[in-house]
Amino acid sequence: MINEQIVLDTIKRMLDSGIEEEVIVSTLKDIGLSDEEAAEAIAKVKTPQGAPAEKETTSQNDKIQEIKNHLEAQSESADLQDTTTYNMLNAHEQKIDAVSSKMDEMKQALSSVSSAPKDASSIVRLAQIETKLDEIDAQIKAIAEIMKSVLEVNRKVLVELESKK
Repeated sequence: MINEQIVLDTIKRMLDSGIEEEVIVSTLKDIGLSDEEAAEAIAKVKTPQGAPAEKETTSQNDKIQEIKNHLEAQSESADLQDTTTYNMLNAHEQKIDAVSSKMDEMKQALSSVSSAPKDASSIVRLAQIETKLDEIDAQIKAIAEIMKSVLEVNRKVLVELESKK
């Protein structure tokens, strides 16, 4: 019996040396292999040589595609988060503007009411209401500025993420 590994190693050396397949088949026939067995042995030696390179290339392509997919997913996620944040800030800003305009209307109404003659307790009460309205108005304006700052930071982060792509 002929050791198959020795035969395969010999075929590999012969192929690496540039010996033609016909000569290799003839040599294999001389040691007792048939034409079919010789062809199978040569095919075995040739197949593994190309397979690792193909597997490695395929593996690298898969990794590259996986990284691309991951980056695209992150980009989409960041875009969605930024869009959501932007929409929420715009909605809050609109609500703040609505509350602010209602407060202005109340101030005007209070001013007209306060110009009418009242007793001392109602005047004090109106002054307290006006003071609280002024405080609320200041707080709403501060919140609006904070939200604008948050929106600007989010925009900067988005631009930075886009530049890293």
